[in-house]
Amino acid sequence: MNPDKQHTIEKSASLTGIALHTGHRARLTFQPAPINTGVIFRRMDLPGKPEVHAIGTNVTEVMRGTTIEDGPAVIHTVEHVLAALMSRGIDNIYVEMDRPEPPIADGSSMPFLNILKEAGRIEQDAVREYFTIDEVQTIEMEHALITVVPDDKFRISCTVKYDQSILDTQYLSMTVTEKSFETDLSEARTFCSYFELEHLMKAGLIRGGSLDNATVIHGGTIYSKDGLRFDDEFVRHKMLDIVGDFSLLGKPLKAHIIAAKPGHPSNVTMVQKMLKLTSGTK
Repeated sequence: MNPDKQHTIEKSASLTGIALHTGHRARLTFQPAPINTGVIFRRMDLPGKPEVHAIGTNVTEVMRGTTIEDGPAVIHTVEHVLAALMSRGIDNIYVEMDRPEPPIADGSSMPFLNILKEAGRIEQDAVREYFTIDEVQTIEMEHALITVVPDDKFRISCTVKYDQSILDTQYLSMTVTEKSFETDLSEARTFCSYFELEHLMKAGLIRGGSLDNATVIHGGTIYSKDGLRFDDEFVRHKMLDIVGDFSLLGKPLKAHIIAAKPGHPSNVTMVQKMLKLTSGTK
């Protein structure tokens, strides 16, 4: 792949499955898009097939997932899809949806990554722009702290701690590339604390949740269909979410993200702050 050129997919590809929050059976289809389109979600089930651009200014909700919205076009839980697209270097694509939320699949980005591989990738006759910063940016909110430092590569250093067990204080730092994302982050699944389940169920946020697509922490016990995929799967999934949320800058990022106890609220707040910066591309 030429990192200086824009890319789209070669052919369409689809994935069908249960959506995490709504519990609906949903179908997602990736379609090629022309240069300078960006990532556009289309609601094929609504009159006029309304669209929403995957950009930080269109985020309207960050509770247990990132929601983007433009008029009637509302898409929930976009982060796992966006992380897969970012890792594959796909600049321009239409993501067609027949529901307001994509399939959760196994709770990771790997299923989306697999169908993107099936769809292929083609270089386009347009220059790719990168999002960069000239000065260190920092935000602190509730328990989260995120600092973004200028860099010539995309790096993430992340620490998580949930006070549930000795397993959930985790740290990982890496340069995020197509290869490292696939091998080290893409398979990390979404998770929650056992004590969150009642609240999430009452809020209607996990109608499609099960041990097929999530991991539950209860004290020193980890509940999962097939065990942990990594000893530090929790921090890896948080880094996966960071990749997806920071793709809402609209351009691939060259910077070092240093995050302590991050979540969608802090990720998106930083993205929106960075979008307001006067210098953003080079």
